[in-house]
Amino acid sequence: MSDRLTRWALLLTGALCTAGVIGYYFQLPWATDTWPWKEGRLSNIFVSSVFAAVAAAMFWVGLSRRFGGAAGGFLHVSTMLGGIASVLYPLGQQRGDGRLIGYAVGTAAAALVGLLGFAWARRRSLADTRPLPTGLRIWCLVYVLILLPAGTALILGVPGIMPWPLKPETSMVYGWVFVAAAWSLIYPLLQPRVEHVRVGLFGFLAYDLVLLLPFTQHFATVRPELRASLTA
Repeated sequence: MSDRLTRWALLLTGALCTAGVIGYYFQLPWATDTWPWKEGRLSNIFVSSVFAAVAAAMFWVGLSRRFGGAAGGFLHVSTMLGGIASVLYPLGQQRGDGRLIGYAVGTAAAALVGLLGFAWARRRSLADTRPLPTGLRIWCLVYVLILLPAGTALILGVPGIMPWPLKPETSMVYGWVFVAAAWSLIYPLLQPRVEHVRVGLFGFLAYDLVLLLPFTQHFATVRPELRASLTA
């Protein structure tokens, strides 16, 4: 695939994800109806934040053309979509729901595209080969130690990880979102160059900007037993 085609594919994906950000954040039916089951406001806003993280990463790579730094981001997206497929497919079979099975097949196919993107990106040269500073290595390690246990607990259905009640299937999906996000920070630890951490940083910034106001407002209504989770 040529760099020009790859760049436009990334920018188009970023634009589609931006539409998802707007649709889920403002609870627009054309967006929320694409979710496999009905969810509440905070769950929809959380999905919006995930779209924002992916969109920010896609736009950064597409606009900067620093394809070599995208390897960790591709692993992130591939793991997230593959994990979601592993939740949706057996659930669809169990419920006899063809829509869920169709979603599972679609997300699995997209996960494969992400893996191909990872294989392609890791062969590209880096625009910035400076070693990853010690402070950023520590930051990455701390977040990995937060994301992996939290994500694993969500996959296992442990309650109280998110600051609002979750359906069991939603908990598993969110768990894969957390586990997959760790790749954006594990990869820079394995390949400690500044370029590898940029995509993850842009993604986390977008994720936090979307969630900051709704989570702050949620303090007025959060259940007492979930206040510690919201504070964290």
